[in-house]
Amino acid sequence: MIISKLHIENYKQLRCVTFTVNPDINIFVGENDSGKSTILEAISILSSGKLNGYAFDKQIKANLFNIDVRNAYKASLSQYPNVNELPSMIFEAYCETDEAIYSGTNNSLGENCSGIRVAVEFNPEYTPTYKKLLAAGEIFDIPVEFYTVSYKYFNGDIVTYRFCPIKAVFIDTTKNDYSSVVGRFVTENIATYLSPQEQIDLCTAYRKSRYDFHNNEIVKKLNQSVKENVRIGNRALTIDLKEEVDEWKKQLSVVVDETPFENVGFGSQNTIKIELALKNSTEQVNMVLMEEPENNLSFTNMAKLVQHVQNTVGKQVFISTHSSFISNKLNLGNLLLVNNGEITSLKDLPDDTTRYFKKLPGYDTLRLVLAEKIILVEGPTDELIVQRAYLDMYGKLPAADGIDIIVVGSVAFKRYCDIAILLNKKVVIITDNDGCIKEKIEEKYKEYLGKDNLVFFYEKDEALNTIEPSVLAANCENGIPSEVFKRAISINGSMMNKSRDEILNFMLNNKAEWAMRVFDSEEKINYPEYIQNAIKEFS
Repeated sequence: MIISKLHIENYKQLRCVTFTVNPDINIFVGENDSGKSTILEAISILSSGKLNGYAFDKQIKANLFNIDVRNAYKASLSQYPNVNELPSMIFEAYCETDEAIYSGTNNSLGENCSGIRVAVEFNPEYTPTYKKLLAAGEIFDIPVEFYTVSYKYFNGDIVTYRFCPIKAVFIDTTKNDYSSVVGRFVTENIATYLSPQEQIDLCTAYRKSRYDFHNNEIVKKLNQSVKENVRIGNRALTIDLKEEVDEWKKQLSVVVDETPFENVGFGSQNTIKIELALKNSTEQVNMVLMEEPENNLSFTNMAKLVQHVQNTVGKQVFISTHSSFISNKLNLGNLLLVNNGEITSLKDLPDDTTRYFKKLPGYDTLRLVLAEKIILVEGPTDELIVQRAYLDMYGKLPAADGIDIIVVGSVAFKRYCDIAILLNKKVVIITDNDGCIKEKIEEKYKEYLGKDNLVFFYEKDEALNTIEPSVLAANCENGIPSEVFKRAISINGSMMNKSRDEILNFMLNNKAEWAMRVFDSEEKINYPEYIQNAIKEFS
């Protein structure tokens, strides 16, 4: 049983969203507080009845409701008796399965299919009490104490999660909590490699150790002091080991190369947690939720993680990430952008573009996905000059105005443009003309030049084929470089006596160096018209 579609209402950042998910890998990306983690939590609630490892119905608070819905209800209280209807929280997983027993129309979309619905709703049994408090002006917020949580399949049957066809594990690498995954590993291996009699023998051994602990002279002394000095009412208190049937299992942990699991590095813990979850058999776990799996991982271990996910068979994976490497390697077509409570899929991204970034995953594609104002440039030289030109024009760097300048290289311009088109993002592209505008601009980018959200800027003089001769020409008078420009690219006056050709040769052979000198200089140089126009595009 896999999830094909999710519907979430009034939960945290999500007001009302319905979106399709992929049958294998789903990658949620977005700014901080955009709702990525909220979606993972919703899936956890649907698949386990738990939030952050604890029963969801024991954690219902008013602040779990969408803030706009909550504020609207609170505002309506002053308009009594015209108070808004009490809001509800709805979570629905529309599933694909061969088992028709879970099918029905008990869902918000009225679809006849298999699925699970979790509803947090006002319990009508409390209607008289609620109305009385409302009339008395004693309701100040959503009265969650009058709410109930129901877990049902779309056919109306109650979900018993022990037998639920969806079995999920949630791995949050942002938290130092490994108990669920490691505990599962310990329990499964005990069941696999020890006979029932051997397990009974271990339980007996634990009880004996508990008896020995209880009768230890030091423990007796401790308990005598506690009994004499600490009393609750008329009752005596003592200290002892827990007495539960499977308590001995809870005391077991994993040791990694003779180092207790809890003492190995946080990054190694995350790697082990993820691998253990992915190795669980499909009968035990068929869904894996990961919160920022790149957390505390080296590049090598992140590459290994990607390989593990790619090799996963029979599990549906949901990942939230800030890593372009993970997004690129796991296929940008699996990406779901979460922004302002809406989810946008990149599944229609051209196959050759997704393959390109899988092969060359070093590109920071998520910067383009997440940024609002974007300028693409060919290299670090262009980036430095555009940054300084913006500073000279507006007195601040582009980042202060939310403009992200991304170095992508001309060969990747088309790939980034494909993403921008799909997301309808405005992108400014600054590129060289390479000495032939017709071939290198008009023909090379013919399928992109007509797009409203893509704006290309380049030097119109073909003799000025790259940024170096173009910038130099902007700072020459009658073919002679200006004194201001010479000072800007000099160190201890090194360029002051150089000819135009010598300066151009230096610039061509020291691209990042001359640009860095301009960026750091106290002098203000002139900039080519196409660079000035590109900068003004966002003003």
